[in-house]
Amino acid sequence: MKKFILTLAMLVMPLAAAFAQDVIGKWKLEDGTAIVEVYKQGDVYNGKIVWLQNPNEPDGSPAVDKNNPDKALRSRKLIGLNMLSNLKKNVGEYNGGSIYDPGNGKTYNCSMKVEGDVLHVRGSLDKKGLLGRTMDWFRVTE
Repeated sequence: MKKFILTLAMLVMPLAAAFAQDVIGKWKLEDGTAIVEVYKQGDVYNGKIVWLQNPNEPDGSPAVDKNNPDKALRSRKLIGLNMLSNLKKNVGEYNGGSIYDPGNGKTYNCSMKVEGDVLHVRGSLDKKGLLGRTMDWFRVTE
């Protein structure tokens, strides 16, 4: 009986670890241009830019959100900017939120899924995720 319980525990532990994968942490975008820190706030998950490959404008000042459609927000700094908002955990996936692309100033519907040290981030025009693209972000270990 002890052998059976031990064997069962050895089989279940890796499965539990696989399901326990957490989105919280730092993730490097697939093109290497930024690192986003995903954090939980209440019952939702958000993500802010914490590192940029090019953190400054050509004049040496901090990079700003110059493509934002709201002129009043174009002077806000990119480092510290929330680009992931209001995602909720839903059976192995995070969805129902949005992702902001400071490169073009547009906001998209967003869903994410963690697989090991890869975060699959899907931005889409529609809530079902049919019209969009998926990017892979990679976990940053410090």
